[in-house]
Amino acid sequence: MSRKPTVFLVRDSVLDSLFDEIAHGLSVRGAHVVRGEAPSVGDVRPAESDRVPEPMRQADVALFSMRRRCSAPLLNGAPRLRGIVYPTIGIESLDTAAADELGLIVGHGAMPENYLGLAEATVMLMLMLLYNPNASSDVLHGRRPRPAPNEHAVWARMLYGRTVGMVGFGRIGRAIADRLAGWGAPILAHDPYVDPAGLPSAVELASLDRVLRDSDVVVVLVAITRETWGIIDSAALAKMKPDAFLINVSRGEAVDEPALIEALSTRSIAGAALDVSCVEPLPTDSPLRRLNNVFLTPHMVGQTKDVFRAIVPTAIENIMRILDGKMPLYCANPHAQPRWEERLKALASGA
Repeated sequence: MSRKPTVFLVRDSVLDSLFDEIAHGLSVRGAHVVRGEAPSVGDVRPAESDRVPEPMRQADVALFSMRRRCSAPLLNGAPRLRGIVYPTIGIESLDTAAADELGLIVGHGAMPENYLGLAEATVMLMLMLLYNPNASSDVLHGRRPRPAPNEHAVWARMLYGRTVGMVGFGRIGRAIADRLAGWGAPILAHDPYVDPAGLPSAVELASLDRVLRDSDVVVVLVAITRETWGIIDSAALAKMKPDAFLINVSRGEAVDEPALIEALSTRSIAGAALDVSCVEPLPTDSPLRRLNNVFLTPHMVGQTKDVFRAIVPTAIENIMRILDGKMPLYCANPHAQPRWEERLKALASGA
C-alpha cells in the first residue's frame, strides 16, 4: 500500500486496555490507528447504532468486539475496508452475510489458548457437577453433615461410564472429546454441519433428541443463529434424564432461560453449570442466583493467563496479514476468500 494503512479500533467497556495494547503494537508496525467513541459506563451489550463513525470511513481494517454491533450500514459506509478482525472467537455482533457479500475477510481469535482453555474448563464443570466438591467442602466446614456411607446418601458420581452429549461440535467440542479420551465416557454429538468422515472414533453423531434423551451431561456449544437461538427450550429440557446436568459455555441465547429456571426449580433435571446468560452481567434479581443446583460463572470460566497473553499478538497478526493482502491467521469466513481477492483487486485499481 502506497499510503499509510489506517486501522479503526472500537472502544470496548471490557477489553479496552487490551485494545490500547493492540493500537500501540499496530502503530509500532507503521499503521495509522484511529479509535471509536468511548463506551458508556456499564455498556456490555452490542450497540445498535448504524451511524458510521467518522474515523472508520477511511479505515483499511476495523477491529470490533462483541459489545459493538458491526452492521451492514457500517460496512457499506467504509469503502476502503479490506477486512474485519475480532479479538475473540465469537463474532455474533457482526453481520456476517453482509461481510461475505461485500467480500470482507474476517479474522478472529480462534487461537488454541482460547478453545483449549474453554475445553479444559468444560471438563472441570462436568466433574464439579458430578462430584459436587462444594458439598464436600461444606462437610469439612460444618455446614453440612457427613453423609451416611451408602449410595443413597453420598452425592458424587463418576464420569466413567456416563454419556456426554454435545449440542454443537466445533473446535471446542473436538478439544473436549480429545480430553475425555480414556475416561470411558461415551460421547454423542449433534451438529448438522459436521462431516461424519472426519469425526473422532470415540464420538457418535446423533439426533438432538437422542443427545438429550441419552446423555448424563449435555454441553451446549453452538454459535447463535436463527436455528440455534433457544435450541434448549422447555421441550428439549423435558427430554433430558431427571438426573442429568446441563452445561452452557456458548451463548446465553441458546437456552430458554425461564424454561431452564423452571426445570431446575422443579428438579426435572439435576442441575446446571452456566458460564453465560441471556443478559450479562446476570441481573442481581435473577432466580438463577437463588437456586442451589446451578453453578454460575460470569462468562469467564475459560479465561486464563494464557489466552490473555495470546489475544494482543494474535489480533495484530490478523490485522497486519489482511493489510498485506494475506489471509488472517485465524479466519471466520474462509469461504469468502474469492470475493475478498476480487475486492482487493478493485481497491488496488481504484474502482
